[in-house]
Amino acid sequence: MSAYTYQFVAPVLKRMMRQKTSEGKKLIVPMKRWNIIKGDMVEVNTGKEKGKRGIVKDVHRSRNAVIVEGLNLAKKHVKSTPDQKGGIFTKEMPIHYSNLQLIDPSTDKLCKVRRVFTENAENPAKPNKIRISRSTGTPIPKPEWKQTIRPKDGPLDTPSSVVLLRTYFPSFYPSSPVSAQ
Repeated sequence: MSAYTYQFVAPVLKRMMRQKTSEGKKLIVPMKRWNIIKGDMVEVNTGKEKGKRGIVKDVHRSRNAVIVEGLNLAKKHVKSTPDQKGGIFTKEMPIHYSNLQLIDPSTDKLCKVRRVFTENAENPAKPNKIRISRSTGTPIPKPEWKQTIRPKDGPLDTPSSVVLLRTYFPSFYPSSPVSAQ
C-alpha cells in the first residue's frame, strides 16, 4: 500500500478498531511485518512484567500477541475429568506485540530492527531477508527451535498403503468392483 493510499485508509482502520463487532469484541487488524519470531529473546516494555526477559514460546499473528516463557502468568481453574485431575493451574497468557522489544544478542541490550535483502545462492530471483540491529548493525540470526518429532505408526494406526483405497461402495452401483475381483 502506497503512502498516498494509506493516508485515506488509516483513519478508516482506526475507526474500525474502535468499533465493536456484533459479538461485542473489538476488531483486531493483524500487523503486516513481524520482527519477533518463535525462539527470540525479548524484554517486556510495559505492564506488570516490565523489565523482565524471556524466550518467545509461541506467536499468534492473527491476534498480534506473543506468548513468552515464564511471563504474564495467570491461574486457571480446570474441572476434573475422567482423563485428568482438576485443580488450579498456572498458564502463560499472551502479551501484545507492541509491549515487547527484541534483544540484540551481541550487546545484550534492547534494539530496533531493520530488514536487509541479501543474495540467495539457491534461487537468485528470491533474495533472503535478514534482520539487522539498528543500533549496532549486526545481523540477528533466526533462532534454532526444536521441532516436535512425529511418533512412528503404532499397531492401531492405518497403514499408508490402505488409506487411499476405496472401501465403501453404495448399493446403487450395479456391481461393486470388490465382488468382481
